[in-house]
Formats: sequence, structure tokens, C-alpha cells
Amino acid sequence: MSLDALDDVVLIASSARDAPVVAFDARTGAVVKQYNPSSSGAGGGPLAALGCDRLVQLCPDKRQLCAYGVDKESCERSSVLPERPMSVCASRDGRFVASGSASGTASVWEASTGRLLARFRAHFKGVTAMTFTPCGSALVTGGEDGAVHAWRVSELCDDGETTRHASAWRSWTEHALGVSDVTCGGLAGVGGDVSVVSCSADRTCKIYSLGNGAMLRQVRCPTALTCCALDACEATLYAGGVDGRLFEIPLNGAPSVAVSLDGGVDARDGMVAFEGHSKKLVCVACSTDGNAVISASEDGTARVWDVASRQTLHVLRHPKAPICDICLVPRARYSGQGRGDRDGDRKRAKVSPAPTFSKFLIGPGDRSGLKPWQDAPITLAGAIDADASEHHSRPVADETRAAPTPASAADADAARDELAKTKTNLSRARDEVEEWKKLYTDLKSLVDRKLVDAE
Repeated sequence: MSLDALDDVVLIASSARDAPVVAFDARTGAVVKQYNPSSSGAGGGPLAALGCDRLVQLCPDKRQLCAYGVDKESCERSSVLPERPMSVCASRDGRFVASGSASGTASVWEASTGRLLARFRAHFKGVTAMTFTPCGSALVTGGEDGAVHAWRVSELCDDGETTRHASAWRSWTEHALGVSDVTCGGLAGVGGDVSVVSCSADRTCKIYSLGNGAMLRQVRCPTALTCCALDACEATLYAGGVDGRLFEIPLNGAPSVAVSLDGGVDARDGMVAFEGHSKKLVCVACSTDGNAVISASEDGTARVWDVASRQTLHVLRHPKAPICDICLVPRARYSGQGRGDRDGDRKRAKVSPAPTFSKFLIGPGDRSGLKPWQDAPITLAGAIDADASEHHSRPVADETRAAPTPASAADADAARDELAKTKTNLSRARDEVEEWKKLYTDLKSLVDRKLVDAE
């Protein structure tokens, strides 16, 4: 069933602590429902729709993944993650949930059971964006290292896989700075080919072919980009900038127009800017029919734009700014909520409780580089095993302690010297890492200023 743009419900997540997820009616701008966080200080992270009846949201400050039922106003389940999360996405069929961390590790769960299917090293730096292809067979990730990778879900979740390191199916490293967002087109070409789009702070949007791995087009915008989206027909690309402007870029124009977008004299001929936000955009989404575009900004507002007139239809204001993410959900998921709900009178199927998403996986599916301990067991100070407890239960008079020999004393001194040397080397290595981090931050800031101020 084709949904009209204004029959979709807009879910908006706020990045403020204790801030609820607010669902707005895109037709009227009215608040449909609010989803309260699980605990005090939680909330404020990326949002994703999981199937037809559930939402998932990240809480980076508490390292939690919260699950909400669409028909409920409170959090159903909070799952603790092993690392600080940065991005989250879910497949359209609701089978898989994926999350990326600040260390560059990505995880994939089975949504129905919460079982951790795979954990792998996706990027050298943080995973800033991720999305599933429309069929759910591939996971596309973008990182702070400027790379975009596509991973086969079947290979990641293969229990019979023996390798410890996952290898990307497709890799693109054309961006000069970190990737801020990735998205996939909804149309499948010959052989199931899918268009992949990424944007970066280097002011460019790049379009790739997932089928053959080629880069199809590069579009340069006037400012650093933070988010992107394709319309349903993949005829128009929308990109949000740090200055609050939303750029509309036609992809089916003449070749001369496409080339001019690379920064020539007539670079603005095929590009239109939607102006209205006062701070940088954090997310943009297109309606299913391509007649409306929704953009969210750190100024605490989301705007519903009419594509034909390029005018603002509604300004949706979250009670607690800034906004960190938005998500489009069909109205049919809200039983009895508002106008246009064709399934409101039907008896909804009973939804199983939200599972707990596991944070542990030690086995064939673990490709993050973490390995279980393989050497002999280590006895910690103060720990007493069964044999030791039986030995200590004996009378003290029966115990005989052997005095340390000179050889054992020499070995102990050598072990202490080696430990001191190791600690010194470790401290020196940590100092070098911090120095390299500072140099990288300074270089990145310099490049950002040059690119942003070049205009």
C-alpha cells in the first residue's frame, strides 16, 4: 500500500538528557505520542524503526540500547552495551539490528531474540553512520576514518566461519574527512544493484554502485555536510549542511549540470537551497511518494517541506533541544491514532515482549579481535580454590613452609625488573598515542577550517 507523505508520522529524538521521543503528525503538526526514557539521565541518541511495532534508541551517555513499543509510552527494555555507541540502524523487515561504537567496532543482533550474531572491526575510528540495504542482505557503514564499507550480513552471521577478521564486500575511501551519513536507494537495478550515497565534512556527496563497486558521481556543496537522503525515485538527492541549509540536487539533469556541481562558475545552476534552520542539520528524510522532505536541526525544530513549492508546511518543535535524529513511521502502526488509520478497527496481533540485546559473543561470529584466554589459569591474590580451601582447613602445625632458595629469589628479582621495564614501555607508548591523537585533532581542525572557509 502506498502511503501519502502527510499520512506518515514523524518520530523525533532529542539529545537532551531525560528528554522523551516525540511523535508528531506530519499532516497537522500535532503531537501524537511521547516515549519516556527508561531511567533518569537516559535518552538523547539516534533512533531507528524496528519492524512494525517497535522502536530502538541509543543512549550514548549510559551505553544503553532502549526498545520502545509503538503502542506504549514507556521503555520496554534497556540493554547495556559493552562500548559507547554512536550509530544504530535496523533492517526494513525487522530481522536485524546493528550498532556502531566509538572504537570502530560494529555489532549485529537478531531482533526477535536479542542474540548477538556478529561483532567485528568495521573501521579504524568511530562508526558514525550505518544503514541496511532495502532487502537487508548488506550492511553499509561509514566512519570517522573517511571510509565507507559494505558488509554481507550472511558472512557476518555465519556460525561456521572460522576467520577472526571480517572482510568488507565493498570499500570506498574517496572522502578526505570523516563520513557523516550514509543512505541507500530504494530501487534495485539490474542484478539487484543498489545505489549507496555518503556525505562528509569535505563538502561532497558521493554515489556508489553496490553491484560493481564503482563510484557513479560526486557532488560538491558550498558547505560541510552532515546528512543526506534520496527520494523514492532516486531522482533527487538532499543534503544537509552545517550552516542549516538543505540542498536539493537533481540527479537526472544534463551532464553539463552534473559536472558544474563540482565547483565551477555555474555550480549553483542545478542546486536549490532550502533555508529556515538556524543551526546545523542532523537528519533529513524523504516521504514515500517524494512530495515532502523532513529535516531536523540542532536548533530544536524539524521542518516539513513541500517539494513542489519548496515552502515549509509545518515547524515541529521538540520541548528539549537539540534534536539528534528523526524517523518516519506509517500512521497504520498507531492503532486508533488520528486520521487515516485504516487498521484502527482491526484487532492487533499480540506483540511479544522486547528481548534483551546481548553484549557478549565469544565464538566463530566474533571478529572484533577479542579472543578468549588460551593460556594456563591465573590465580589472583586472595582467591582460594577447592584444593586451597581443603589445605587451609588442616591444622597449622601440619603445614611446612619451605624457605625460598637463592635461585628462586634471583628469579623473583628478574621478574620484578622485567615488570618495571614493561610498565615503563607501556607508559611511553601511551604518551606517544596521546601525542599522535593531538596531532591528528590539530590537523583535522586545520583541514576543516580550510574547507569550510574556502567558500
